[in-house]
Amino acid sequence: MSDRETEIILFDAFSQALKKLCRDDFVLFSTQKKKGPITHRIAMYIETGLDSRAYLCDTQFQIKGEKQTYTPDMIIHDRKGKATMAIYWQDGYLSAKEKEEARDFHREKRCFTIAFSLLPDKDYFLIYRFAENYTDYLHISREDFSEEVLRRCSSDEDILSDQLLFKLEKKRIRKKKEENSLSSAEDTALPE
Repeated sequence: MSDRETEIILFDAFSQALKKLCRDDFVLFSTQKKKGPITHRIAMYIETGLDSRAYLCDTQFQIKGEKQTYTPDMIIHDRKGKATMAIYWQDGYLSAKEKEEARDFHREKRCFTIAFSLLPDKDYFLIYRFAENYTDYLHISREDFSEEVLRRCSSDEDILSDQLLFKLEKKRIRKKKEENSLSSAEDTALPE
């Protein structure tokens, strides 16, 4: 089986696990400390979905690199420990540092690497797919689990750019600050 075919099978197992998590275990999204329970449940669903004795899906599995030790949230590997897929995730958007670590892991270990953001206030999951020289961003709808590719960023552009969709938030904050300073300036002018 080619690497591309393996990636398709693994990504499908991940998508199905996410779907099952939303359908059967939505209560985990509302727990205060959700990282452990959600990671465990997705790993369990992935391993079951692969239905193969060739793959194991573990959480917090440390992998030594040349310069650092990596600890993806989930790792799919064979029984000899060779990583096939690494998954990182956050409750919100990944920081530049987290994206860089996932990208470095991908480059060093030549392992299919993705990350995802839950984004509780959105109707989609944001998926990051790391490749040698670029990162793909896509949305998976929470409603029907359809996939939509948003954009592909080169590695340099991705590190230098702000988080996807965060720019609007910053503009709104800046605008509100300007309105507040204008209204407070008007308030100080009233006592004449």
